[in-house]
Amino acid sequence: MPKLLPRVCDFLLLSAAAALFGACLTSVLTTGTYGWTVPDAPYMYEPRDFFIDAALAGLAGLLVLALAERVPKVRVSAPWRAAATLAAALVSLYAAPPSPLVFGNTWAPGEATRELFLAQMHMVLPIALAVLALRWGLRRYLR
Repeated sequence: MPKLLPRVCDFLLLSAAAALFGACLTSVLTTGTYGWTVPDAPYMYEPRDFFIDAALAGLAGLLVLALAERVPKVRVSAPWRAAATLAAALVSLYAAPPSPLVFGNTWAPGEATRELFLAQMHMVLPIALAVLALRWGLRRYLR
């Protein structure tokens, strides 16, 4: 039980970060400005699909974090723990963007990764660092 609450908080934090990135990305690509736009492509990708994808992205990040924390070096060293958290956040954010079909159906292999993740580092890195700071604060609070 003592590990359940921190893991639930990690899952919620990573899922929220994934939803934030997906919605901001959709807003930037559709309107050209930052905002919160839940993608909606009727009959293909609906808002519930977006939130399910965000939860699955958070679950993927949680899995990376749980596997990384099994390494003894990560458990005892604050810099390694921060690196593991940052890696989990990046995995969640990589899995977060909505289906590329929402933005058109002419994607070449690898283009979706380049355009929807790598080209968006100006959004990815601040969100990942916010996850790191919030997780650190939650861990201190739960102790």
